[in-house]
Amino acid sequence: MKVTETAPVRAQIDKYKRFLEKSQLFNHAAKINDRLYYNVQYWKWGKSEAAGYLILRPDGEEVPREEAVPVLRLFMLHNVAAHELNKELAQAKDKPVWMYTEKRDHLQALQPHYEDQTDETIRNDMKSLIDVCQYVIETRDQLQALYDKGVESLNHVLRVGYVAPEDKKDLDDLFHEANYKLYVGLRRQAEIRESVDRLAAFLQNVEVPLPGELKAKRKKLIDLLDSYRDKKLRATNDESIEGFEAVASGRPVPFESREQLIDAFEKKKEYHFQSKIVPIIRNS
Repeated sequence: MKVTETAPVRAQIDKYKRFLEKSQLFNHAAKINDRLYYNVQYWKWGKSEAAGYLILRPDGEEVPREEAVPVLRLFMLHNVAAHELNKELAQAKDKPVWMYTEKRDHLQALQPHYEDQTDETIRNDMKSLIDVCQYVIETRDQLQALYDKGVESLNHVLRVGYVAPEDKKDLDDLFHEANYKLYVGLRRQAEIRESVDRLAAFLQNVEVPLPGELKAKRKKLIDLLDSYRDKKLRATNDESIEGFEAVASGRPVPFESREQLIDAFEKKKEYHFQSKIVPIIRNS
């Protein structure tokens, strides 16, 4: 379907338009229980935040407020998800992982030559680092797949001309999956810091006969581990973890499960909707 600004629709938009405001009719509708709805957004000139919302039927009839609230929730939370897809997930999927690939590959190549020099602790440190690098590398590919799925979901909405509850659920599900993968990756990197420190010291202090190519890989790996141990990098990692864990309460509380993370993000979105969006709905 195509959203059309008919004369009755325009009349309702103008009826609720206030002084020094501009209006925007969303380019797609919402469909709930086989009913279609339009969404009008009002803006104050020179302001970046919306000043009001109005939910209409395609014939221009105003929707009762109690009916308008869940419709606007669908519009706005799907809109937020689309923004996150095109900004946050698009950036996350494109972050380079070559340094994790090189750490993994160089360490795996060097491992057999250090076998006689390593104790159980160092062997576990090597395994921990390789596992984390592999997780980050695989996550990059998984984020790309989630992004592609999200783009297809948005394109479907544009093709049919309306957003339905299942479209919002599709985007919510893939974002929860992406966020949890990113969170676990950050936590796992923080948890192996002592292993990385021990491993860096071990490679610096323990030398074994190596062919020229492996000598170069040893030096490169030591440099990579030194960069990985950078205080600013670790502080950034900690800030990212806290950003996830403080999303609901403002205080960093570690997530014990995927469900806890989902609950925190859902509560944050609903709080914003109830406190910032519902008060400016103009339906009566």
